[in-house]
Amino acid sequence: VFRSPAAGALHALVADHAVQGRVIFPGAGYLEVARAAGAQALRGVYFLQPLAAEAAGLLVECAMSDGRFEVRASDAEAFAAGATVHCSGATASAAVWQRVEHAWVRTPSRAADVAALYDGFAAVGLQYGPGYRTLTSAWGGASEALARLRARSTHEGAHVHPADLDDALGTSGLASSGSGETRLPFAVDDATL
Repeated sequence: VFRSPAAGALHALVADHAVQGRVIFPGAGYLEVARAAGAQALRGVYFLQPLAAEAAGLLVECAMSDGRFEVRASDAEAFAAGATVHCSGATASAAVWQRVEHAWVRTPSRAADVAALYDGFAAVGLQYGPGYRTLTSAWGGASEALARLRARSTHEGAHVHPADLDDALGTSGLASSGSGETRLPFAVDDATL
């Protein structure tokens, strides 16, 4: 079990990630919490319920057992009675990571206006503050997207900063048609961190 108060360092890490005006723990942050609890690779991860990271006394916990993990949250007193599960999945053996050289990557056909992409996110309720605006350039096609993230000088205690993972996931918006509604990821098939 890995447990952390939502206030303090954890809140500072996610404070620039807001959905409909509320600080919401990013889906990518759950992956980092599972990594911090000891998982190197994850499989079949589901984001079950958004976690508003604003309540005083809130604790976030990652429990791992029998090849499964859950990220839960509650105040200290309610953990004994049962916390709300926000994310669950399975741990997996670390897959062999393969480096992709840029020469092998086919750049999608159209360059994206990064400022317009963030404006589009804001229009559907995803308000990214400066800490969560890591895209420097992006390209999109009918079924693929590619982006460059700005270099990060500190990971703020995380192995992979949730903002970097979140913007990597957000890049998929370049390969899909805009629906005008707030859309958040609900699952990750496989992740190696």
